[in-house]
Amino acid sequence: MGKVSLKELFLLRTVACLSIVFLHSVDVADSWFFGGLRLFLSFGTPAFILISEIVLANAYPTHTPKGFLKKRLRYIGIPYICFVIIYSLQNTFTLAGKAEISVLATNLVKGFFLGETSAYFVAIIFQFYLLHMFFVRYVFNRFRPKWILIIAGLVNVSYLAFFNLVSPPDHPTAIYVWDTFYRMPFIGWVFYFAVAYYLGRNYVQYLSMLQKYRHYIYASVPLTGIVMLFLFMSDIIPVLSSKRFDMIFFTLSTVFMLLIVAAKLRGVPSLIVKISQCSFGIYLVHPLVLSVIDHFFILPNNMFSAFVLFLFALSGSMGIVVVFNRFSWGSYFIGRIGVGLDLKRPNNRITNEKTQPVN
Repeated sequence: MGKVSLKELFLLRTVACLSIVFLHSVDVADSWFFGGLRLFLSFGTPAFILISEIVLANAYPTHTPKGFLKKRLRYIGIPYICFVIIYSLQNTFTLAGKAEISVLATNLVKGFFLGETSAYFVAIIFQFYLLHMFFVRYVFNRFRPKWILIIAGLVNVSYLAFFNLVSPPDHPTAIYVWDTFYRMPFIGWVFYFAVAYYLGRNYVQYLSMLQKYRHYIYASVPLTGIVMLFLFMSDIIPVLSSKRFDMIFFTLSTVFMLLIVAAKLRGVPSLIVKISQCSFGIYLVHPLVLSVIDHFFILPNNMFSAFVLFLFALSGSMGIVVVFNRFSWGSYFIGRIGVGLDLKRPNNRITNEKTQPVN
């Protein structure tokens, strides 16, 4: 299959990226307004993960080519390793207060295998890669989409609802699983995977169907948002996280709405394209930028300060991504700049007379 420019995904990826950066810039949660705002912004992580499978299913709907995992290990796996190490060093020597090698080793194990860094979403994406390889070979071509979606939805919702609604046993390991680890297994994301696969595989047809039912989708966004806010404010599901079972419905509604809106645009603004291209690196590096700002500046906890932090975090992260990608080794550290509307990557690496540009 030839490459197809999924232009609507540039807007979707940008909104998801901006939501995450703004979420981490808002450090005010002492009112229902800021708590609700942070809850809605949390949709960015599942949306970002969902996008990865849409792109994958559109490019490889029935098979995966030779070297599929190797290529992704180079440009996604290596940056994941780098940032797990960076955040583990940060947690050990600047935040935890116990600068010991044994603590660093523990933080590294937790970072790599238990998802205890802000880069954990990469581990989820890699699970999607493995799921895609398995499902296109053994599942998608053997069972009807309706049953795959129903089963995936029931499993995903039930899994998250269990951890959202059932209190953990009074044991440190159980409390840790309930608080942190339950987000790591693909079971907590499998419905996103199934929906994204069918959307990516039949992108044009499903986009047309979304436009046909746009009024229902527009209505579902505030409806699912109100339900989610009610469950949060009434302490039925008090956790402020993207790993809530009600977040599934809000995320999918919002993603569908953004795709419809993007399809109506006559063109994609260059700034949106640029943020989308740098989104992977922005996602990885923006917590570091925020921590540096927090170290040198004391800002009051209000919306204006949050907006200032957001602008600095976004611009600083984009600048770092662009600068690192000017070096041949930079994309291995921070990830590659994504393709543009023309399906080409910008060639902005530093070269000399003996060095040929890398495509």
